[in-house]
Parts: sequence; C-alpha cells; structure tokens
Amino acid sequence: MSAVLQEAPVAYDPSAEGGKSLRELVDVLRRRRLLIASVAAGLFAIAVAVAFALPAVYRSSATILIKEQEIPQEFVRSTVTSFADERIQVISQQIMTRATLLELVDKYALYGSARQRETSEEIIDRMRRDIKLTPISAEVTDRRTGSPVKSTIAFSLSYDSESAANAQRIANELVTLYLNENVKNRQQKAAETTSFIDDELQRASQYVSELEAKLADFKKRNPGRTPEFSVSNQVASERASAEMQRLDREIAFLDDRRMSLQAQLADTKPQAPVVSNGSTLMEPEDRLRALELQLTGLTSVYSESHPDVKRVRREIAVLKAETGLRSEASDREAKLEELQHQLSVLRQKYSDDHPDVIRLKRATAAIELAMRTGADAPADRASAVVRSRKPDNPVYLTLKSQIETLSAQIQSMRTERDELRAKQLLYDQRVGQSPEVEREYLELARDLDSSRAHFRELRDKQTRAQVAEQLEKERKAERFTLIEPPVYPEKPTRPNRPLIMTMGLVLALVGGFGAGALREAVDQTVHGPRDAARMLQVPVLAVLPRDPSPVLVRRRRLRRRLIAAAVVGAAALALAGLHAFVMPLDVAWFSLLRRLGN
Repeated sequence: MSAVLQEAPVAYDPSAEGGKSLRELVDVLRRRRLLIASVAAGLFAIAVAVAFALPAVYRSSATILIKEQEIPQEFVRSTVTSFADERIQVISQQIMTRATLLELVDKYALYGSARQRETSEEIIDRMRRDIKLTPISAEVTDRRTGSPVKSTIAFSLSYDSESAANAQRIANELVTLYLNENVKNRQQKAAETTSFIDDELQRASQYVSELEAKLADFKKRNPGRTPEFSVSNQVASERASAEMQRLDREIAFLDDRRMSLQAQLADTKPQAPVVSNGSTLMEPEDRLRALELQLTGLTSVYSESHPDVKRVRREIAVLKAETGLRSEASDREAKLEELQHQLSVLRQKYSDDHPDVIRLKRATAAIELAMRTGADAPADRASAVVRSRKPDNPVYLTLKSQIETLSAQIQSMRTERDELRAKQLLYDQRVGQSPEVEREYLELARDLDSSRAHFRELRDKQTRAQVAEQLEKERKAERFTLIEPPVYPEKPTRPNRPLIMTMGLVLALVGGFGAGALREAVDQTVHGPRDAARMLQVPVLAVLPRDPSPVLVRRRRLRRRLIAAAVVGAAALALAGLHAFVMPLDVAWFSLLRRLGN
C-alpha cells in the first residue's frame, strides 16, 4: 500500500468549516445511490399505479344558444322580463331536484357500485357535481342606453361519467330538460300574466258596473239636481217667475173686466120687454112693483072697499101666484162664504196689496152691501124673487156668457199660476240643493272616470298579454336553441395520466434525493478527510487510497445493473403510458421526425 500525498498539511479550524464541495456531493450521491434510486422508483411506481388505477371519466358537452325574439319588440313585447342568467339558474334549480335526478339515475342505472355503499343523498350530490353548466358571455350593445355591456349569449351543458355512452345519453337528457323547461316556464309566466290581467280586468269591470249603478241610483234619488241641470233649473225658475207675473197681470185685467160685466149684468133685466101695439109692456116684477106703488097711493086716498083698491090687490095677488117668486138670501150667503174662504187662502200667500186680494175684498163688500140693502127694504120687498122661467134677454145672456167665459179663464190662469208657483218652488229647491248634490255627484263621477280609464288601460294590457302569450306558444320569443348537440366522447377528460406520472416522477426524484440527504445527515461514519478532521480535531496530513476488495467490486456491478434495469423499466413504463394515453408511439415517432426535419 503506497501513500500518496493528496493535499498539504493544514491545521483544522472548526470555525472555518463551510459547505460541502462538488466532489463530496458526488461522493454522497455515490454512497446513497441505491437508497435514492429505490425511494424514487417506489414513489414513481406509486404514481404510475395511481394514474392507472383512477377510473377514466368521459365528458359529453352541448352548447345551447340564447336566441333573441324574432319579431321586433316595438311590435310585440314579451311579458317574460327576466334576464337569461336568472332564467338559467331558475331552470337549473328546477331540474336539479331530487326527483328528476333520481329518475335519471334509475333510468340509466348510474353509479351501480356506488349505490350499494352510498345513500341516495350522496348519489344526488355526486351527480350534481358531475353536471357542469358554464355560461358563455360576450360584449353586446344595450339597446336602451347604447353602451356596451357583458351579456350571456349561450351556455354549455356537460355531464361526466365513467361510461362514454352514459355521458352522451345523460347530456342529451339534460339538454332536452333545459329546452323543455325553458319553453314551459316562459309559457307558464305568459299564461300567469294573462290570467292575472284577466282577473284584474274582471274586478275593474265589476267595480265600474257598481259605480255606474251607484251613479244611476244617485240620479234617480236626485232628479233634476245634478250639475248638468243647474243652469236649466235657474233658467226654468226665472221663466216660471216671469210667466207668473204675466198671469197675474192677465188675471187682474180679466177680473176687472168681469166685475165691469157683472155690474152691467146687474143693471140688465133677464127677460126682454114685451112690445104690444106699439107700446112696451112692463116686466112682471116691474108690473108688480108699479102695482104696489099704485096700491100705496090708492090706499092713501080710498078705503079698502074702493073698487080700484080691490082691483089692484087682485092683480097683485094674481101676479104673485103666476110668477112663483123665491128669495135670493140663501144664494147671497153661500156666495159670501165662498168669497170669504178664497180671501183667507190668498191672504196666507200674498199681502193685502195683491190684485187677487183686492178683487175679492171688493166682491165681498158688494155682496154684503146688497144683503144689507135687502134687509132694510119692506117685508114684501125683502122677499123679492126672480122668475122661474129662463132669461131671454140677448144682452143679459151675452153678458152672462162673457162673465162665465172670463171666470173660466181666470180659474184656468189661477190653476196654471199655482202650477207654475209649485214648479218655481221645486226649481228653487233644486238650485239650493245643487252644491251638496254636485259634490257627491262629482265624487262619484270622478271615481267612475278613473275606474273607466283604469279599465281601458287593463283592456289594452290584456290584448298585449294575449298577443305575448300567443308569441310564446308559437315559440317566436326569446328561446334556447341547441347549436352543438352532445357527441360521443372518444377520450376521457380525466384523469390526466401523463400529468400524474410526470408529477409522480418529479415527486419521486425529490423524495429520493430527500431520503439520501436525510440518511446522510443522520450517518456518523467517517467518509473523508473533512469528517476525520471534524471528529479528531487534528489536521489531516495525507489521504491514502484503498484498494477495493472483489466482494465490493461485485456489489458495485450488481448495483449498476439494478439501476440500469430500473431506468430501462421506468423508460418502458413511460413509453407504454405515452402509447396508451397520449398517442401511439408510431404517430409520436413520425411527429418527432417531422419536427426535426423542419
């Protein structure tokens, strides 16, 4: 054994100890290469096992476009005003219900092995995680403001399954559910809007009918007192007042004329005088009066037995027996009572200066004067009588007819005047009640007008709602359109086995080197001059090489072969994974050659 001087003798200074040199690191790797290789190989094998042990999951996706309304909104406006994002979320909540998902699970026998060990809720949660909904947004221009906004124009719907066929079938089912649920929701909302407006229109119509009935009943209870009759009532009252004044003047004129005719009638004899042999014969009454005067004169000269006295008495008796006279006292009393009654009635309405009151006073005074005059006459004159035969004097008859005509006209005018007075009182009463009636009337009319306007507005809304509902039924409004149906997935989306193996390789290397470093840190064996100097606290003068023994040489060869076999096995395993999960090796080889050629 020969000694070779490796380095000059130096004194060892523990405080000057630094990091290991590159040669020492290489020595460490050489010493711990088996540990590093075994740990790295084990970890990489675990990563490969995990990559191949994870089940393949296939994803089938579909893209659904949110298509705008075909008919311009200026002509027909839809009653569904919710945003697309909101409707998508609502539909998702409706579809992701327990009943719907369990029906799909039972229909396609999903999660066969998992259903034996998991509950229904866990299966439902697992299926909800496997369903993916991703909105697709884009910059669009808002029609109302003209500014760019971000809006959802489409969304993708996918399902992950360990079976490619099940992934496609479930994706198709979900697409169908989303499309049908969207149509159903839109039609349901449009129908609900139409139904609500119909109900409101019916209530408004009923309320309008009630107000119209109240207004009609109000007009019936207040005839002629409503505001539209206010002016006409005033005009009618003024016209009635003017007409009564005219009638008063005519009645006064006719009354004066009648009294004049009555005076003429009193001075006119009912019977016309009889003319015989050119001489006018006296009336029986006048003849009787003349005979009575003659008898008075004869009795003053002659005795009762004188022939002329007897003759005159006989003629007087004959005239009284022939005429059959009757007293007029009872007629005058009845007429006086009637006039006094009319006078008392008129005094209740008018003052003493009224023409009718003055006229009745004069008539009453005339009758009383006649009664007093008849009472002062002699007994045979107080019992003056009129003839029972009909008057035949034309002047008397004419005057009497005129008086009767005037009396009838006066009575008719008085009746008309009373009617006008009653109408004037009614009109004045209506005018006085008009403000209170007008207030209630205007309140009812205002409510009726507003209710009618509300009714017309609801009727217009009903028409628009019916058109919008028909728009939804014919699917002319905004709708979901399938632009990319689910396809059969040819490759699994997960797990990403190359990535898992790559990450496993990195972790294996880190783990192998970490294990070597840890083993080196806890090892107290002297492997070099630095370790000897640190342990002995003396400087190292020289390093003598050591000849390896045959056993050690064989061990080193065996280790090299094992390492080479491990490297070859790992490379083969990597190539197999590349061929199985990334691309075939021949395709990869030709791709590599093409790239190298470029």
